[in-house]
Amino acid sequence: MKFSLIWAALVNPSKLFSTALTLIVVDRRPDTGTSSDASFYPPLDAISYITNAKHGTYGGIFTAPADEETEKIDGTYNYCTMPHPSPDLYQLPSPVREGSVEAQLIYVEYMQRHQRRTPYNILPGGEDQEYHCDNVHITAGSSSADSSLIPVPMYTETYKDSKNPFTRQYVNGTCQYPQLTLGGVLDGYRHGRDLWAVYGEQMKLLPSSPDTNNVWFRASSSPLTHASASAVLRGIWPDYDGSLPLHQQAAGIDTVDQGFPCPSRSQLLSTIQSTDEWNQHLAATQDLRDRLAIMFNANRTDWMSTFDHFADNFQGRLCNGYRLPCSLDDPSKCAMEDDAYAVFRAGDWEWNYWWNRNQKASHYIQLTEGLFLQEIALRLTAIKEGTLDRVYSHTFIHDGDLGPILGALGIQQLRWPGMAANIAFEVWYVKYSVGPSDLIWKSSPDFLTRQTSDSEFYVRVLYSGHPLRTSEGKLDWVPFSKLIQRLNKHVPQDIVGMCSS
Repeated sequence: MKFSLIWAALVNPSKLFSTALTLIVVDRRPDTGTSSDASFYPPLDAISYITNAKHGTYGGIFTAPADEETEKIDGTYNYCTMPHPSPDLYQLPSPVREGSVEAQLIYVEYMQRHQRRTPYNILPGGEDQEYHCDNVHITAGSSSADSSLIPVPMYTETYKDSKNPFTRQYVNGTCQYPQLTLGGVLDGYRHGRDLWAVYGEQMKLLPSSPDTNNVWFRASSSPLTHASASAVLRGIWPDYDGSLPLHQQAAGIDTVDQGFPCPSRSQLLSTIQSTDEWNQHLAATQDLRDRLAIMFNANRTDWMSTFDHFADNFQGRLCNGYRLPCSLDDPSKCAMEDDAYAVFRAGDWEWNYWWNRNQKASHYIQLTEGLFLQEIALRLTAIKEGTLDRVYSHTFIHDGDLGPILGALGIQQLRWPGMAANIAFEVWYVKYSVGPSDLIWKSSPDFLTRQTSDSEFYVRVLYSGHPLRTSEGKLDWVPFSKLIQRLNKHVPQDIVGMCSS
């Protein structure tokens, strides 16, 4: 499939530039709450996290400018644009950095959520401000695989018809809901530039131009992930002038974005959302939900059963330079900052409960993301065994994919994975040092040929640029087999049977 994205901003280049598995990790020091990534791990086991206004955003950021790059603050939970591996943030694994081993990075499995966008969920009572996206051109078209038929370059341009009676019940403006905003495009371009700086320039892993023999790209069937791929890959390879395949599975059976049919998945979610603990969090937020329901005519099950819709609507506004909404029926009644923060904290609690805390989380992960976890485990194994000639894979997916993956990895606490949230599995080939003269970082091309009997493969897992914190410690240096065991624990043996039972 041919894909591309035209950005108005590019006309002006100046704007862009186990417990059971006993995972072995290097860093097992207690969490003091003072490290640079502390904002990623709030006390989400307590419902008081939602209701205690003193928590605010727990150090997180939920605002970004309109039509500009998000301010880059490495190491802080930033819902609008999550941190990613970058020259200012990236460090070698602890054993390599401290000189106790010599090692070479041989493969990266990278996955990310799409960049910031307009909301999915439009307030039932209507929106009181317009969204404008006429500064972003999303291309459309198809060509023959042999290039004998070249399409007319086209892009979508949304307009409003003043005679359309449904306009007031929807939202005025020139956007689709959802779609990437210009700020999201610019963030994606910078995301790619930073990945090149780390994995291209610093680690000498990425090729100078994309070679489909050793790099591979995949996305869900959503236009959001396609547009993000175009922006990020342009940032990695700014001078590349060819096309690239963006692999995707058929939407009806996709192993990401809950693409394959699974009635049991919905039934299990209903069970998870019927527990005493779930109902306690709803009771604790009853006043907030009632007030928002009245203000925005949102007294409907889809808006009241979870905080997903309100959080999505508020995030889509604040992350693109818009203000919080006011009622169309009474403009004096508006959502306030404290309301938004409480909604965001409730969203964090729900994500942690779905994928990490509830007693059926492992089963839910299997039904949702087990097949994709299997794909990851098989690719990593093929790299170790030398049967896959690849150095880099990049998959563009959704928050609903990253949540279960992080849950499967045993994340300590799971906040809602923000825009462009990312996970990197780094595979390292390791040879323990044998003398003082060998206690140095090796990056010579022939390093992989110097295998000895004590050579091994290790994996590091980065979440938004930092080694992932789990209940057993940080995944900074994990024996390869232990990580594969952890992933396989959440791979279903008979997903068809499980989904239909």
